Amino acid sequence: MTRKPVIEDIALGLFASEGFEGASLGRIADAVGIRKPSIYAHFRSKEDLFLSVFDRALTRKRQDWFRYALQGAKLPLEDNLHRIAVRLLDDYESDTETRFLLRMFYFPPSSLHDDVMNLVKPFFEQSEQGLTKLLQRPVHARRLYAENDAPDAALSYITVLDGLIAEAIYGDRSRAERRLRAVWPIYCRGILKP
Repeated sequence: MTRKPVIEDIALGLFASEGFEGASLGRIADAVGIRKPSIYAHFRSKEDLFLSVFDRALTRKRQDWFRYALQGAKLPLEDNLHRIAVRLLDDYESDTETRFLLRMFYFPPSSLHDDVMNLVKPFFEQSEQGLTKLLQRPVHARRLYAENDAPDAALSYITVLDGLIAEAIYGDRSRAERRLRAVWPIYCRGILKP
């Protein structure tokens, strides 16, 4: 019997490349090498499979991205935040799981919009809280302008990332990098004392 993670891995690739509507259970089953009814031994429906794949991918990426951010915690703040932005672009370009997640953050299947958003909202809240804690570390907090406290600086940074992701999805890597080069010095001057 095929294990659930194998089905999820194959489904992830098809959802990432063909979207929710384009990735039929029949195609997923064929790619796994099983008959379509065998999927129902693990998942109630295509929607259930999609949400399981999404939740699993989000859990893994959340751990990966948070770990990466913490690895650079001792770097100058602007260097760490910049490397996180570049890593996000790298992952979008080279990692199926990241590409799937970021596209679904912005374009979830309409029939699953609320279910996807119920998973995404806590992720964004945790990201903002984690970044705020990083910015509140004394080594970083003393560099922030008084009027730009850590929560505002964190939210502003997430807004920068939103623009990069949108450009990566709608445009291409070079346009996203151009956007990062343009906004980065302005963002840093706006939140950090010289």
